Amino acid sequence: MAAPRDRGRRPCPAHRAPRGLPRGSHTNTTLTNFPIPEASLAGIAAGAALEQVRRWRVGPRSAGWPLIAAGGIVIASALHAARTTDLAEPRRLVTTGPYALSRNPMYVGWVLVQLGIGLTTGSGWVLATLPAVGAGLHRDVVREERRLTRLFGDEYQRYSEKVGRYLPGR
Repeated sequence: MAAPRDRGRRPCPAHRAPRGLPRGSHTNTTLTNFPIPEASLAGIAAGAALEQVRRWRVGPRSAGWPLIAAGGIVIASALHAARTTDLAEPRRLVTTGPYALSRNPMYVGWVLVQLGIGLTTGSGWVLATLPAVGAGLHRDVVREERRLTRLFGDEYQRYSEKVGRYLPGR
């Protein structure tokens, strides 16, 4: 028999979900600021699945670990720079840390991680999905840039003129 619900209780902060997420989700600002691009996950998963059907081995495998580490460092430093900003509903632009070098450091980090996973596991399939993943990520970036232009106008325009979309330099 199920216990009766206590309708008078308010949910604890861990059970209060940000707008757009189901109630009961154990999320907080740090977790909501840790976006894992669906395109990257799909590419890694598709590559792993294809590897099970037909093996396609590539090398050198040891080259992947530094790429995974570099991607992790880029992602972690981007999370640190954005720690006080809700990336889903920003009230200010994040322009420090890796955001001073790239407008999209988390996406760059995830591509490095996927490239590293493909090399470390020796999976040609994981590597072969990178162009499609890149196209999906780019589509998301362009959509996000339109949103940031609407939100921040000239401030975002000046930032985008100074900082490259993916890599430093113009």
